[in-house]
Amino acid sequence: METYTAKQLWEWALALPEQLAAEPSGRNVPSTSSPLPRRNLVCGMGGSGVSAQFLAARGPFIPWRWATTPDWLGAADSLTALSYSGETFETLAVTRKALASGVRVSGVTTGGELGRLLDERAAGRLELPVGMPPRAAFGYLLGAALRLGGRLIGEPLWDPVEVTRRLGELRDDLVRDDFTSLRPLAASLAGRRLVVYGTCPLSAAAALRWKQQLNENAKLHCWNGALPEMSHNEIEAADPGKPPRRVVLTLADEPPPLDEIIGDHEVGLAFSAPPGEPLTRTLYLVLLGDLLSLLIAAERGVDPGSIPRIAAFKQTGWARRAYAQGED
Repeated sequence: METYTAKQLWEWALALPEQLAAEPSGRNVPSTSSPLPRRNLVCGMGGSGVSAQFLAARGPFIPWRWATTPDWLGAADSLTALSYSGETFETLAVTRKALASGVRVSGVTTGGELGRLLDERAAGRLELPVGMPPRAAFGYLLGAALRLGGRLIGEPLWDPVEVTRRLGELRDDLVRDDFTSLRPLAASLAGRRLVVYGTCPLSAAAALRWKQQLNENAKLHCWNGALPEMSHNEIEAADPGKPPRRVVLTLADEPPPLDEIIGDHEVGLAFSAPPGEPLTRTLYLVLLGDLLSLLIAAERGVDPGSIPRIAAFKQTGWARRAYAQGED
């Protein structure tokens, strides 16, 4: 598996607005005049799974992160398959089953086996640029998924011009400030276990992205969850001896009272974006998480470009058998 430098990952992270703005090329892309699907399944793992969560927060889409198809999926439904490499085992298993069941399938990918399957059936496909790790192509993938999702339901899911313009301004402010607000935070979090919560469907998708980036780039234990759900169960598992650092991502103007929810024996942090359109604010939180994960990697002295354990796992016999057969 190819490795990448920290410098490259920084450049790709900062290019989030430009990635989102890029208009992907396509083949057999469904038009808005097509009959609207009964239900819309969106399959993806990792960063593709985060994109599926974003679609579910913006429209009538069902995110799916399994190697099997739901029992209800049929010819009146649609499947949007998201895989940067086109080789994601779970996504391929779901795509094959959906095609065999007559489901209307389209996808977003650079090619690979998924691209071959889509082309073989003349299914809709949006193409992504090659040459980067999947997690670094998040903007390309999400932008394409939002465009494709809008075609499937017959109405736009976002305003790409305004979202990317404002996100670019917010990014430029961070660069001019030399990330001074993030650097001390990275130093304080470098040795901690983290839990990141979202307070609405959009910020919950951003929390999942934070978890993934902190896991892969910073090699840091991190989990994600949702408020208010955690206040119905998880707060009973609070550990006053070795509590994780709890981070809340919110689009609310006033962050939730963490000391009341979590308890004053645990330290909580809240991040909110500047006022504006909800999707833009959420993508700003995504950008903060991406940059913070790279800063923490530097603090910990780990290589953010290398993911050897994931590469090794994909070569195990169990993984290959389970993925190939679509087992639970």
